[in-house]
Amino acid sequence: MTAGRTVVAIAALASAAALAAPPPAAADGDPASDVLLTRWVFVPYGAPASAPLTQQLETTIARARKAGYPIRVAIIASPYDLGAVSSLYGKPQEYAKFLSSELTFAYHGRLLIVMPQGFGYYDSAGRRGPELRVLRGLKSGQGSDGLIAAATRAVAQLARAGGHPVAVPPVASEPRGHSRVLLIVGALVAAAILAFALGLAVWLRRGTTLQDS
Repeated sequence: MTAGRTVVAIAALASAAALAAPPPAAADGDPASDVLLTRWVFVPYGAPASAPLTQQLETTIARARKAGYPIRVAIIASPYDLGAVSSLYGKPQEYAKFLSSELTFAYHGRLLIVMPQGFGYYDSAGRRGPELRVLRGLKSGQGSDGLIAAATRAVAQLARAGGHPVAVPPVASEPRGHSRVLLIVGALVAAAILAFALGLAVWLRRGTTLQDS
C-alpha cells in the first residue's frame, strides 16, 4: 500500500473515532456554571437521563418559580460533571458555595446541588439554616435518574418549607415503541460501522494487490 493510501486510511479511522467520542467538559471551569447562567437546571453530561424525569424536575422548578420560590439546580452524578473542579466531588455544600460565586454576576438566588453523597444549598442572601435542615431529612439518589428524582423531591420540600407549596407533576410515560426505536437506530449505526470497516478492508486489500502486480 502506498504512503498516500496509508494517510487516507489513517485519516478515515481518526474521523470515525472522533465522531464516536463523547463531548468534552467545559474547559473554562465547571460545566454547570456555564449552563446555569441561562437555564434553571443542569443535568449530568456523562450518563443519559430519563427525559420524563428531567421534564418533571423542570416543571417543578418552573412551578416553584411561579409561586415565588425561584431556585436553580445542579445535578452532579460524577467528577466528570464538575470539569476543572472535580476535587469538589462528594462535597455538595462546598460546591454550592463555589458555584454561587461563579454565577454571582448573573444570578444571586437560591441554588441547590444534588450529589450521590447528599445535598448542598447556597444563596447570596446567606439564609441557609432552614433550607439545610429540610435537606438533612431527605435522601439523595444514585445514577442520573435517582439524582433527578431526589432533586424534584427536594425542590418541592424546600418550596413548601419556604411558604410556597407546589404540586409535583406525575412522570410522563415513555412514548410507545421508544425502546424499539432506540434498538433499531443502534442496529443501523452498528451496521453502518461494520459496512465501513469491511469496505475499508476490501479497498486496502485491492490497493495492495494492484501494487504487488
